[in-house]
Amino acid sequence: MPRRPAKPCAFAGCSVLIRSGSHCEKHAAIAAQQKAKHMQAIHARYNQERDESDGFYKTERWKKLSARFRRLHPICQECDEAPSQITDHIKARKAHPELSLVWSNLRALCRACHNRVGERVGRVDGQPAAQTCPAPRIGAFKRTGEGGG
Repeated sequence: MPRRPAKPCAFAGCSVLIRSGSHCEKHAAIAAQQKAKHMQAIHARYNQERDESDGFYKTERWKKLSARFRRLHPICQECDEAPSQITDHIKARKAHPELSLVWSNLRALCRACHNRVGERVGRVDGQPAAQTCPAPRIGAFKRTGEGGG
């Protein structure tokens, strides 16, 4: 079986050729420390924002609404198999705080589906158009050239 071609170490300025991994032995420990420091900063920033948003989910109003919604929707609305465990916002609460307690912006999900389709940190709303955009009203659009301008 042929061996992989050697490639240079990914550390800036290092020209040592390696066959596996991304850094030579000399720079592997330094790269691991830099990555750990970077991840620590990312988690710290995320947790600062999370403290603010978690306050909403601890309110009595949200707890009651969430429990009632899951009682009326006992099966996951994504997979239609597992019992619902989480009341999720269709349009993310961070982006649309005014929809936090709006019934039509909620869906009941099992934990697996929530982790799979839920919004991730730094990601834009990636929900299908059918769930996020209401259908246009009949006659809402005018053709070009029609009056009323």
